[in-house]
Amino acid sequence: MMHHTLRFTNAPPRTLVVSHSKTLGVTMQLNVYEFAPSATEELDYWYKDANGWQSTPTAPFAMKRGINTDIMEKYIQDHTYYFVESAFRENPIMAEIFTTAFKYSRMEENFLLRDTLQLWTATQMLIRGGALHPTSDNLGIMAIPSLSSPQAGQTPLPRVLSNQIDHLLERRIWQLEKQILSELQKRIFGRKREDWLKIFFTTVVFMNALERDSWRLYYWLFHMDSGYVWRHPTTPKRLIEKNDALAVSLAAHFAAISKGLTPFALDWSREQTIGLIGNCEDPEGVMGAMERIGRGLRNPGKSTTTPPPPTPHCLKQNRHLCTHSSYRVDC
Repeated sequence: MMHHTLRFTNAPPRTLVVSHSKTLGVTMQLNVYEFAPSATEELDYWYKDANGWQSTPTAPFAMKRGINTDIMEKYIQDHTYYFVESAFRENPIMAEIFTTAFKYSRMEENFLLRDTLQLWTATQMLIRGGALHPTSDNLGIMAIPSLSSPQAGQTPLPRVLSNQIDHLLERRIWQLEKQILSELQKRIFGRKREDWLKIFFTTVVFMNALERDSWRLYYWLFHMDSGYVWRHPTTPKRLIEKNDALAVSLAAHFAAISKGLTPFALDWSREQTIGLIGNCEDPEGVMGAMERIGRGLRNPGKSTTTPPPPTPHCLKQNRHLCTHSSYRVDC
């Protein structure tokens, strides 16, 4: 399903406009080339709806080479605020945590948190999947007809092109994970007071990315024989176990350096806590957000009008990251 295995025709390239959101104006233009399909799996695009896996035919077009790293990275980063704004609409507490993390990450030196938000965004994009933008050449591909699919009404990407983009997202996630965990380990072992809040936000964002990936894998775990074929050499169950182990390790390391301090139990109105923020352009704004989140966690009934979603599996034993049992992650 990759470019080096395809038999391309001599037809001229076509230009497509790709997007990973229904409403955001962030797009990416790609030149694609026609190839001679050798199997139906090179054409069938698989998606999920209320009845499980479904497929729809697409067109035999793909890229001949990858996407420039800088272009791909910017494309991911330009989606970050959109997903921060849209991922927690039923969970005001998590919405404020991620909004604060996003603003805090804008500091010039806060590359660790920026990279972690990029990993989280790439995970969101991988789960959502790309589609042809309404302004794009649709190559004769029909929109997804199922009204119960999250992709209802969207025109899917050509199957091989979709695989190629997913591969690039997965590769970027893999690169970022290595970078982030290496740097996070240095910060944790360094035990610098000014890194404490960076470590906390990085851990929360990273664990939420793990949780979303685990929910995707859980779907596979229960639908492996429902049409679409699992091709990864490692089973979904084993990948879920790895995610759980990493989440537990991250939480344990944060607990070790916190020495009993929990972020939302602190009095963020005191000047003594400002040292935990480090170099920040708006320390009062960060402290105010942390104080509001703390009040919301201590009085959950006053902070949200909807019941919180169930506690994700890999966070069930990691309560020390916050201070109240109603801490939830929206998946």
